[in-house]
Amino acid sequence: MNKKSLIIIVVQSFVIMILIWVVIFIGSDEFTDDSLVEEDESISFLEINADGLSQVRLNQSIVKNSGIVTEKIQTSDKKMSFSNYGIVQATDTLIDLKNIHDQLLQDIATLQNQKKAEEKKYFAFLELNKDEKNISDQVLLDQEAILNNLAVTLEKKATLKNNLKQKVMTQWGDKFYRLISENEDKSNLKKILQGNARLIKITLPSAESNNPVPKKIIFSPINGNNEIEGTFVAEAPTIEPSILGQTFYYLINSSELRIGSKLVGFYKNDQKNQKKLYEIPNSAIVWSNGISWVYTETESNLFIKKPINLINEIKSGWLAESKLLNDQDLLVINGAQLLLSEEYKYQIKNENED
Repeated sequence: MNKKSLIIIVVQSFVIMILIWVVIFIGSDEFTDDSLVEEDESISFLEINADGLSQVRLNQSIVKNSGIVTEKIQTSDKKMSFSNYGIVQATDTLIDLKNIHDQLLQDIATLQNQKKAEEKKYFAFLELNKDEKNISDQVLLDQEAILNNLAVTLEKKATLKNNLKQKVMTQWGDKFYRLISENEDKSNLKKILQGNARLIKITLPSAESNNPVPKKIIFSPINGNNEIEGTFVAEAPTIEPSILGQTFYYLINSSELRIGSKLVGFYKNDQKNQKKLYEIPNSAIVWSNGISWVYTETESNLFIKKPINLINEIKSGWLAESKLLNDQDLLVINGAQLLLSEEYKYQIKNENED
């Protein structure tokens, strides 16, 4: 190998070494940039605010791409639901009793008219019997027997009617007896007999006995999403032996509920100094350390995690209370779980750095 070849080999080796270092340097920059991007795409910061709550700030790009959605929190005019379910009552027996009652009234009216006609005939026979015996005594006795039989039949019908009244009063109450015995087309209860409404029976807890009976109750099927308003009808004459409290009837203007269905009952919160309640969608609730939380956006891209107390399940979420919520809060209804995950990620990162 001559001197010229040696020089060429040395130069080539030098160039190769320079290229290797360039590749290493460029790769290092890309790795550093990726780290910065990854860091930039994480939480800007996580801290504890003055109320001792965790607050998370995300950059605009994460908020934009994560699908986080907020809406103004919805207050509720409901109170806590009753501990007992409302039951949709079968009213076919009530309809049957009305039919029997109407038939008895018709029979009694027919018998009374018949009795009046037979009484006229009897008195006419009586005068004829006095007048030279134009009507025999036997005919007069036969007519008297007809009157007696009619009187007995009328008495039986009246007894049946009275027994029916006692049955309705015992099973349903005075208001329902008036329903089947009076033809009041203006009565809302007529809708029950027509099949256009449902009757709900519910026992209010003993704890509510000192409060006025609610005129309106909001009912919701256990597995349904719709809410229907029920109107107070009357106190029920029968009770549920296994449940402490007072039992009442409510009318729902709907024929869609199936007989025997169980309904959750709420009544409107119209009392002063009552705790403020909120209707929280299921998608807004996250769980951490055995506590239920929601996130609210207090300023752009700043989210605060607040604890809530779940009271009762409602059509699309929960009825909840929290002293840390207010009517103007923007509630995170989509993306709450993402915020919680990012919070955990930040905490784990800090622990690793420590």
